[in-house]
Amino acid sequence: MFCKKIMVWFLTALLAANTLLCLPSVAGAEEQDTKDGVEQNQADTAQEELELSDGNVSFTPSASVTNSVYNALMMSLAATVEYTSIPINPGETYEFENTDTISKSIYSNASESKGILYDSVSYKEDGDISTVHMDYGISPIGVPGGGTAFITNAGTTTLTVKITDVFTYSTSESPALERVTVSKNESYRIVNDGWTARSIQHDGSSKDNRRFDFAKYKADGTLAASGLNSIAHPSLAEGEELIVTGGTSNAVTFGLPYGKYSTESTGEPAYARVSLNQGESYQFINVGTRLDSIESDGTPKDKLDYVVYLSNGTESSRGTGTSAKPQVGVDKYAVITQVTANPVTYGAPYRNFIARPVGGDAISRVEFEAGKSYIFHNNGTLMNPIYNNSRKAGNLFDYAIYKPDGTVNSYGFNSQAGPMIPASGYAIVTVMGPGPITFDYTDDFSWETSKDPAFLRVTLSKGESYAYTNISDHLRNLHSTAPTVKGKFDVVLYKANGMEESRRSTGNSTFLVGAGKKASVTVTSDTPVTFGGIYRSFKASEDDNGIGQTTLEPGDSYVFRNHDSQSNSLRRDKSSGNARFDSASYRGLRLLTSDHFNNIVDPEIVAGGEAIVTNVSDRPITFSYSSKVEALLSGQAAFHRITLKRGESRRFINVSSIDKALDVISANGMKWSYTNYRADGTFTQVNDTTQLPLVQAGGYVVITSVSDIPVTFGGPLGIFDVDDAQAPAGQVTVNQGESYVFVNTGTETSTLTSNAASENRLYDYAIYGEGTGVHSKVDDAGMSVSLPMILLGAGKTLVVTVTSPQAVTFNYGNEIKAEAGTEPALLKTSLSGGKQEVWINRGSEAAPVLTNAKTAGGTYQYTVTDQAGKVIREHKEATDNLQQVPGKANIHLAVAAATPAVNFGAPYRLFAMKNNDDSKLDELIELIEKEADFTAGQQGKYRFTPKEDGMYRFAVKEKSNEAAQQPIVTLFTDPDFSNQLVSSTEQAQIYGWNFTVLEYEMKAGQTVYVKLTETNSGALQTVIKAAHMALGKDTSYEYGKGNRLNKVIFSTGDQIELHYDLNGNVSMRLKKVFPFTN
Repeated sequence: MFCKKIMVWFLTALLAANTLLCLPSVAGAEEQDTKDGVEQNQADTAQEELELSDGNVSFTPSASVTNSVYNALMMSLAATVEYTSIPINPGETYEFENTDTISKSIYSNASESKGILYDSVSYKEDGDISTVHMDYGISPIGVPGGGTAFITNAGTTTLTVKITDVFTYSTSESPALERVTVSKNESYRIVNDGWTARSIQHDGSSKDNRRFDFAKYKADGTLAASGLNSIAHPSLAEGEELIVTGGTSNAVTFGLPYGKYSTESTGEPAYARVSLNQGESYQFINVGTRLDSIESDGTPKDKLDYVVYLSNGTESSRGTGTSAKPQVGVDKYAVITQVTANPVTYGAPYRNFIARPVGGDAISRVEFEAGKSYIFHNNGTLMNPIYNNSRKAGNLFDYAIYKPDGTVNSYGFNSQAGPMIPASGYAIVTVMGPGPITFDYTDDFSWETSKDPAFLRVTLSKGESYAYTNISDHLRNLHSTAPTVKGKFDVVLYKANGMEESRRSTGNSTFLVGAGKKASVTVTSDTPVTFGGIYRSFKASEDDNGIGQTTLEPGDSYVFRNHDSQSNSLRRDKSSGNARFDSASYRGLRLLTSDHFNNIVDPEIVAGGEAIVTNVSDRPITFSYSSKVEALLSGQAAFHRITLKRGESRRFINVSSIDKALDVISANGMKWSYTNYRADGTFTQVNDTTQLPLVQAGGYVVITSVSDIPVTFGGPLGIFDVDDAQAPAGQVTVNQGESYVFVNTGTETSTLTSNAASENRLYDYAIYGEGTGVHSKVDDAGMSVSLPMILLGAGKTLVVTVTSPQAVTFNYGNEIKAEAGTEPALLKTSLSGGKQEVWINRGSEAAPVLTNAKTAGGTYQYTVTDQAGKVIREHKEATDNLQQVPGKANIHLAVAAATPAVNFGAPYRLFAMKNNDDSKLDELIELIEKEADFTAGQQGKYRFTPKEDGMYRFAVKEKSNEAAQQPIVTLFTDPDFSNQLVSSTEQAQIYGWNFTVLEYEMKAGQTVYVKLTETNSGALQTVIKAAHMALGKDTSYEYGKGNRLNKVIFSTGDQIELHYDLNGNVSMRLKKVFPFTN
C-alpha cells in the first residue's frame, strides 16, 4: 500500500510539470491543448537542451513510480473531466471493469447518515479479492488496474455512482455479497474455497445485541479459533471452515464475496452450550484432541462449582464458588453447577465437547450400515443432537433435517457432524461409508428406515453432465466433492422460464440454486466429481412412466445400462424376500459410483451409467426399472468372491483411482490378519481382527484367514484384481555408498521389494514424478530407511543410495528399467557443535528436507524464507523428521553446540547448498558514486544495506553519449545472485537513453545484492549510485524575476530547470535525474 501511494505522488508531480511546460507563455505563445504531452525522446536526458516543438507529441505512461503520479495528476489538473452517472436502485447490482492499468476510483453519493449504503467487492486482475465492504456509506471505491468491482445497493434509497470512461459496466444477476442471516440457534458452515485470507464481514454488535458463536477449523480439522457470544470478525484462510451459530434474539447477517465462499445451513452448531439457573448442573465431555476451557458469558460476580474427572471417574481437579473457567483435558469431563442467582450461559466448541445434563436421559446406540437411509424423530420438546462416531471412524453421511411442518431446517453433505434436530422435527440420514456409523440418542428419539435418501446424488466423469431442478420454495445449495478430489466443473444456472442466468467454471463445494431454477453441471477435470442436493428439494428431470422387469435366477449376472439423462434405480420386488445379491454401479469407463455386497439395497445407476448385478441367493430375484434402462445377460459377476479357510491367503490389488475397502460376509467367530500396502510403499499390519482394510488406490492388501470358520471376502470387479503372489523378474544388489536408478516404463504402478527389513540394511531414496533435473516433482523421499517394499508409479523414477555396511538387494518386475547411477538419492550433511548451513530448493514446487532428530535425541533450529528473504516459518528447537520447503525458497539449518549431532537430507536433484559469504562484493554506499567500467562479458556485483525504511533508487549514468550500451540493474536476495527480486527491465525507462533507473521499497538493515550487466554482454562505461528517495507529498516550485517559474522539484528528487529568452519564452529546459542532481 505504501508503494502504491508513492507511485501516485511521484507521477502526479511529473504530470504537473509536463502540463505546465505545455501551456502558452505570457508573451503570446500559441495556445496548446492541455492533453498534449512531451515526446519521450525529447524529455529523457539530464542537463540537455530541449527546444519546444510546435506540434503535438505523445507520452506513453509506464508502471513506474514516476508514471503513476503523472497519470493521477492528469486527472486532477484536467480542465474538464467527464463522468457518467449511473443510478442503482435498492437491491440492484452492477459490475464495473477498470480497463486502465492502474487503480481507479468509483465515486458515489453514499452516506451513512442518509441511509444510502452499498455492498461492494473489488477484485484484482488475477481474480483475487482486493477489498470488501458491507453496508458501507463512504465514497470512493478503489478498483485495481485491470480489475473489476461489484456494487449492490444495500440501502433503501437510490445510490448514484459516477465513473470515467476507463470503466465499462453492466447489470449483474449476482450480488456483490452473498448475505447469510443467522437467527438464534441457527447454524451455518462457511468454507474458503481458495482465496486470500481475510476477515468475515457482518453486522454483529454489542450495542444492538447481535452476537454469535463461532468455531474456525483448519483444513486438517483441528480447531484454530473460537468464540462464545462474540462480535469478532474471524479471518478465514484458504481451505479453512467456519461454523457460526446465532446466539441472541437479534439475528446477525454475514456478507461474503459472492461465489468465493461455500455457505450452507448446518445442523452442527459452533458451540455446545447451555444456560444454567442457580443450582442447575451440566456435564461437558472433551472428545477433542487438546486441552480446552469451558467458556461462559458470566461476570466475575457470577460463581460456579465444578469438578473435572478422568475418563474412569476419578476426580482430577475442582473449583468452589469461583468464576474461573474450568480446563478439561482430552477424554476428561467436567460437571458444572451454577451457584449464584443470575442465569449464565456455558459453552465449548461443539466438535471437541459433548454436553449433556447430569443424570439425564438414558443413551441408546444404533449402528447404521453404509448405503442405507434412516429417519430420526425427535419426540421431545427441546432441540437435541444425535452424536455419532463418524469422525473417529473416518466415515461420512448425508443428512437433511426437517421442522415439524416438513420444511428444511438444516442439512449436511459428506458430513461428520453431530446435527441438532428441532423439537418434534426429524432427520433423514444416509450413511455413505465406507463403513457403518454408530449414532447415540436419548429416549426422546426414535428411528426407522427410510425409503428416501437424504440427498439426490450423482457422480460424473470428465465431459459428463447432469441437471438438477430446485422444486422447493427456497434457495437451496447443491454440493460437490470437487475441493476434496481437486476436481473442476462448469455450472450453468437457468431461470424458471428456461433462460440462462449465469455460467462459470468452479471447484467449489457448494453453489446456490434459486427456487424453480435449474442447474446443469459438467465435469471438466480428469477427476470424477460427486454432486448432491437435498432429495426432497431437487429433481433430476421429468418422471418416465415406462417400466421394465428382469428376473435373475440364482447365479445369474446382468448388466443394466441407463440410457436416461438422469439417475435411475433398480427396484427389487419385495416378493423376493431377503434374497441377497451383489451389485456394482459404474459410469463412463468403469468408474465406480456405488456397490453393495451380499445385500438387498436397490442399486442406483447414474445417467449414462451401468450396474452389474449378481444373484448370490438360492431363489430368483425380480427387478423393475425405467424403460430407459437396458438389461443384458453378463458373463462377468459384480464382485470377486473369495472364500478362505484357516491359513489361506489372497492378494487384492486396487487397480482403480479411488480408495476402496474390502467387503465380507459376517459370521460369528471369524477373524483374519492382513498387511495393507499403500501406494507410497508404507504398510500397516493388523493381526487377529474383524476390521476390514481400506485399500489405497494403487495399493494392495494380502489377507489371511486365521479362524476355523471359512471367511468370504468381496471386492468389485474393475476395482480389484485378485492373485496369489508376485514373482520378481529382476534383481540387483547395491553396496554401501552406491546408487541405483529405477524407472517404471510400464503403464501401471509396480512394486520393488528388498531385504532391508530382514537385517540392519539401510538406504536413502527419492521418487521423482514429472519433470527433469531441478524441475522434477518429488513424490516421496526417505533417509536411512529399511522399507521392505516401495511402490513406483507408471513413468516415475526411483533413486536409491545404500547407507549401511550391509548391502541391500532389490527385486523388481520386467517393466522396471534399472541401472547404476552416480547421482545420490539425497543431498546430505551432519551438523553439530553450533554449525549451520543454508540450503535452497531450486525447483518450482515444495520438496522435503529430512532429519533424524527424533531418533538421534537431538533438536535443530530452522528458518524457511522465500526469495525475498521473508520468513515463512521458523523454530528454535525442532524435532520433526521432515520440513517442507516451498519452491525457490531457502532453509537455514543449525544445531546448537550442547545438543547431539543431527543428520539432514533432501532430494539431490532439487536442493543445493548456498554460499553466504558476501565479503568479496563491492559495497554501494548511499549517495556515493561508484565507477562501473567493465569489459565485454564482465558484470558488476555489489551489496547495499539501507539505513532507513523507504523507497530507494538505483541509477546508472552512462559516461559516453557515443557508446551503444544498454545497462540492466537487477536486485537479488542472496550473495549467490540466485533469488531475483526485481529488474530494471520490469520498469518503464522514461529517463533518457543514457540513464537506467530501478526503484524498490526497502526496510532498514535489509541487504540486497545488486548486479549490473549489459543487455548483450557488451562493455560498460558507467557510474552507479544508490539513494533514498525522500518522497514529499507535493511538488515544489522555485520562481524568479517577474514571478517566472525557474525550477520544478518533484517529490522523487528529479528536477526540471526552465530558461527563458529575452521575450519571456521558454528557450531551454534542463532535466536532472535523481540522485545525479548535484
